[in-house]
Amino acid sequence: MKREITLLLFALMATVLFGCQPEKEEVKAEEEEMEGLLGEGEIAKVELSEVKGINPIVYNETDELEIFRHLFSSADKELGIVNMGDPEFYLKVVMEDGEKRYLNLWLGGEGETASLVNIEDTHTIYTVTFDMKEEVAKLLGK
Repeated sequence: MKREITLLLFALMATVLFGCQPEKEEVKAEEEEMEGLLGEGEIAKVELSEVKGINPIVYNETDELEIFRHLFSSADKELGIVNMGDPEFYLKVVMEDGEKRYLNLWLGGEGETASLVNIEDTHTIYTVTFDMKEEVAKLLGK
Protein backbone atom coordinates (compact mmCIF):
# COMPACT_ATOMS: atom_id res chain seq x y z
CA MET A 1 0.00 0.00 0.00
CA LYS A 2 2.83 2.45 0.85
CA ARG A 3 4.50 1.65 -2.46
CA GLU A 4 1.35 2.54 -4.45
CA ILE A 5 0.92 5.85 -2.60
CA THR A 6 4.59 6.73 -3.15
CA LEU A 7 4.32 5.98 -6.88
CA LEU A 8 1.11 7.99 -7.12
CA LEU A 9 2.71 11.00 -5.37
CA PHE A 10 5.79 10.74 -7.60
CA ALA A 11 3.61 10.68 -10.73
CA LEU A 12 1.62 13.66 -9.48
CA MET A 13 4.80 15.68 -8.75
CA ALA A 14 6.28 14.82 -12.16
CA THR A 15 3.07 15.97 -13.87
CA VAL A 16 3.05 19.28 -12.00
CA LEU A 17 6.72 19.95 -12.73
CA PHE A 18 6.35 19.02 -16.39
CA GLY A 19 3.33 21.34 -16.69
CA CYS A 20 5.39 24.31 -15.45
CA GLN A 21 8.16 23.90 -18.01
CA PRO A 22 6.46 25.38 -21.14
CA GLU A 23 5.36 28.45 -19.22
CA LYS A 24 9.01 29.39 -18.61
CA GLU A 25 9.77 29.08 -22.33
CA GLU A 26 6.77 31.29 -23.19
CA VAL A 27 7.96 33.96 -20.74
CA LYS A 28 11.45 33.84 -22.28
CA ALA A 29 9.98 34.17 -25.80
CA GLU A 30 7.86 37.13 -24.68
CA GLU A 31 10.93 38.83 -23.16
CA GLU A 32 12.88 38.34 -26.41
CA GLU A 33 9.91 39.70 -28.38
CA MET A 34 9.79 42.78 -26.13
CA GLU A 35 13.44 43.54 -26.89
CA GLY A 36 12.53 43.87 -30.53
CA LEU A 37 14.91 44.69 -33.30
CA LEU A 38 17.37 46.90 -31.40
CA GLY A 39 16.76 46.08 -27.77
CA GLU A 40 16.98 48.72 -25.07
CA GLY A 41 18.42 52.23 -25.32
CA GLU A 42 18.14 55.48 -27.21
CA ILE A 43 19.51 56.07 -30.70
CA ALA A 44 22.25 58.71 -31.00
CA LYS A 45 22.77 58.45 -34.76
CA VAL A 46 22.20 56.23 -37.77
CA GLU A 47 24.74 55.78 -40.55
CA LEU A 48 23.34 54.47 -43.82
CA SER A 49 25.26 53.36 -46.89
CA GLU A 50 24.41 51.55 -50.09
CA VAL A 51 27.83 49.89 -50.15
CA LYS A 52 28.83 48.50 -46.78
CA GLY A 53 30.69 51.19 -44.84
CA ILE A 54 31.50 53.38 -47.85
CA ASN A 55 30.30 57.01 -47.94
CA PRO A 56 27.64 56.65 -45.26
CA ILE A 57 24.97 59.28 -44.82
CA VAL A 58 24.75 60.24 -41.16
CA TYR A 59 21.34 60.90 -39.64
CA ASN A 60 21.54 62.58 -36.23
CA GLU A 61 18.83 65.24 -36.28
CA THR A 62 15.93 64.74 -33.87
CA ASP A 63 13.26 64.44 -36.59
CA GLU A 64 15.38 61.97 -38.61
CA LEU A 65 16.09 59.83 -35.55
CA GLU A 66 12.39 59.83 -34.68
CA ILE A 67 11.62 58.25 -38.08
CA PHE A 68 14.25 55.56 -37.50
CA ARG A 69 13.00 55.00 -33.92
CA HIS A 70 9.51 54.49 -35.28
CA LEU A 71 10.82 52.19 -38.02
CA PHE A 72 12.67 49.95 -35.58
CA SER A 73 9.94 49.88 -32.92
CA SER A 74 7.12 49.18 -35.40
CA ALA A 75 8.94 46.36 -37.19
CA ASP A 76 7.13 43.04 -36.86
CA LYS A 77 9.12 39.88 -36.32
CA GLU A 78 8.29 37.25 -38.94
CA LEU A 79 8.38 33.53 -38.34
CA GLY A 80 10.32 31.15 -40.56
CA ILE A 81 13.76 30.83 -42.07
CA VAL A 82 15.09 33.83 -43.96
CA ASN A 83 16.88 33.62 -47.29
CA MET A 84 17.55 37.13 -48.55
CA GLY A 85 19.85 38.54 -51.20
CA ASP A 86 22.22 41.43 -50.70
CA PRO A 87 20.58 44.33 -48.87
CA GLU A 88 19.81 47.65 -50.51
CA PHE A 89 21.14 49.53 -47.48
CA TYR A 90 23.53 48.88 -44.61
CA LEU A 91 22.69 50.61 -41.32
CA LYS A 92 24.98 51.26 -38.39
CA VAL A 93 22.88 52.37 -35.43
CA VAL A 94 24.89 54.04 -32.69
CA MET A 95 23.16 54.07 -29.31
CA GLU A 96 23.62 56.85 -26.75
CA ASP A 97 25.76 54.55 -24.61
CA GLY A 98 28.13 54.11 -27.58
CA GLU A 99 27.04 50.56 -28.40
CA LYS A 100 26.64 49.85 -32.13
CA ARG A 101 24.03 47.72 -33.85
CA TYR A 102 24.27 46.70 -37.50
CA LEU A 103 21.20 46.12 -39.65
CA ASN A 104 20.45 45.37 -43.26
CA LEU A 105 17.50 47.08 -44.98
CA TRP A 106 15.52 46.11 -48.06
CA LEU A 107 12.95 48.69 -49.16
CA GLY A 108 11.62 46.39 -51.86
CA GLY A 109 9.68 47.32 -54.95
CA GLU A 110 6.26 48.86 -55.33
CA GLY A 111 3.65 46.88 -53.43
CA GLU A 112 6.28 45.05 -51.36
CA THR A 113 6.97 45.53 -47.68
CA ALA A 114 10.30 46.75 -46.40
CA SER A 115 12.42 44.28 -44.46
CA LEU A 116 15.11 44.58 -41.80
CA VAL A 117 17.60 42.07 -40.46
CA ASN A 118 19.91 42.46 -37.48
CA ILE A 119 23.22 41.01 -38.70
CA GLU A 120 23.72 39.30 -35.34
CA ASP A 121 20.55 37.27 -36.01
CA THR A 122 20.38 36.65 -39.75
CA HIS A 123 17.72 33.96 -39.30
CA THR A 124 15.08 36.50 -38.22
CA ILE A 125 13.48 39.08 -40.46
CA TYR A 126 11.40 42.08 -39.47
CA THR A 127 8.87 43.73 -41.79
CA VAL A 128 7.32 47.20 -41.61
CA THR A 129 4.05 48.67 -42.82
CA PHE A 130 3.70 50.32 -46.23
CA ASP A 131 3.21 53.71 -44.55
CA MET A 132 6.45 53.35 -42.59
CA LYS A 133 8.23 52.16 -45.73
CA GLU A 134 7.11 55.29 -47.60
CA GLU A 135 8.22 57.54 -44.75
CA VAL A 136 11.69 55.96 -44.70
CA ALA A 137 11.94 56.05 -48.51
CA LYS A 138 11.14 59.76 -48.44
CA LEU A 139 13.84 60.33 -45.81
CA LEU A 140 16.35 58.40 -47.94
CA GLY A 141 15.32 60.25 -51.11
CA LYS A 142 14.11 57.08 -52.83
